[in-house]
Amino acid sequence: MIGTRQFRLGERRKAREMSGNVVGVSAMDMQALDAFATKLDEAIALLRREIEGINAGELNVVTDVYEDKSNILKWLELKMPLVEPFMGQDAATTRRLPERLAEFKDVVGENSTLLERMAGAAGTVVREMEKATQRHSLNGLYGKSGEKITDSKLGKMTIDQQF
Repeated sequence: MIGTRQFRLGERRKAREMSGNVVGVSAMDMQALDAFATKLDEAIALLRREIEGINAGELNVVTDVYEDKSNILKWLELKMPLVEPFMGQDAATTRRLPERLAEFKDVVGENSTLLERMAGAAGTVVREMEKATQRHSLNGLYGKSGEKITDSKLGKMTIDQQF
């Protein structure tokens, strides 16, 4: 037998009628708020671990936490619409969601700055390596007297039939 379906709107309406709030918070909404707060703490801890690793010179931490960071950030992005309507209410403030989101924003900004600097430094290293390689290469063919033979001259070269 199929159980009864639960709808958030019906639960919110009942919660609104009981509490007198404009936007009622149902039990499912409370669970979503709790899960969001927990995941937000995980994201902050993970980003701080990455920042500390980068500052300590352990750059492999970026690849180590990439998958976890990607999954957590995607989860937060998908669940934000469930939490956003309650941000100004007591349910969110008792869980300190506004403060946690502000802290998350600061940590994301710091992490982003460090990763941008790393990307810029890596690009500079690659450019310098290419310059050094170009500087020390012959870049083409040279004749007996040392002059550079271009591709246009290659087709005009003839074989001397007299020895």
